Amino acid sequence: MHPFLLEALAAAEAHFRTDARCVGMYLHGSIGRGETDAYSDIDVCAVIEDAHYPAVKAEMRELCSNLFGPIVAWLPEGDRPNYCNYAFLFEHGNELLLTDFDIISRSLFVERNQPPDRILWDRVGILHEVAAKTRPQAKAAPERVLRLIDTYWVYAYLDGKYWARKDLYKLLYVQDTLFRTHARVLNLLHRETEGSWWAGDMASLPSRDQRRMRVYFSAATLGAVARSLARSLDIFAEDARQLCLQKGIPYPAEREAAVRRHLQAMGLPQPV
Repeated sequence: MHPFLLEALAAAEAHFRTDARCVGMYLHGSIGRGETDAYSDIDVCAVIEDAHYPAVKAEMRELCSNLFGPIVAWLPEGDRPNYCNYAFLFEHGNELLLTDFDIISRSLFVERNQPPDRILWDRVGILHEVAAKTRPQAKAAPERVLRLIDTYWVYAYLDGKYWARKDLYKLLYVQDTLFRTHARVLNLLHRETEGSWWAGDMASLPSRDQRRMRVYFSAATLGAVARSLARSLDIFAEDARQLCLQKGIPYPAEREAAVRRHLQAMGLPQPV
């Protein structure tokens, strides 16, 4: 991690420690897990008393500019009345650096009940209280598993008309949706969770599955999309059947068969 990012983080921590409106701060992402490298950014969150959240929110851009450096780009993400992530680029000398700074209201932090990766400080003990909780991991209901499978085959069906129209960009859109749905199935199969962000979740999957999933990214032309789809359908069907077997759910083979017949009728190349 860039040394100045750590300096700026220390300055932000010192600032909020003296601000009675803030009840604590914590880290998440790679810095929170202790997995940073030379390219890592800061992911930090300040927990704000509900009554003071709007005022702190109004100050964030100027505050971050003062603590980190001149802001080049300011991107509020997930903005709502009691939470926002501010992703911003700022200048440090001749360098351009990135930070993700969240603010969350005290009540929403407690309601979410998501243990922080690493607590920086905790004025009233609520961060440690949440961190100490062990929550049973929710098991995927059969209805959710079947919904994911239905999602996959409904979107695969759409490839038929987009192939017939030679609409490359809608085919690529469908491939993206198929990939994300398939990734959720694999996460359920191996980790009992659908995951949160596929680009991070993939590293937790077996290396074999990581290699198999790359088939979705091999397409840039109509022919390449068709070849990629033919392979990806087979891979998904294999994984979905295994997940259904693991969960004791009958695999809806008739849905797969119907979609495959449709795609064949639409002229899409079939797996060799």
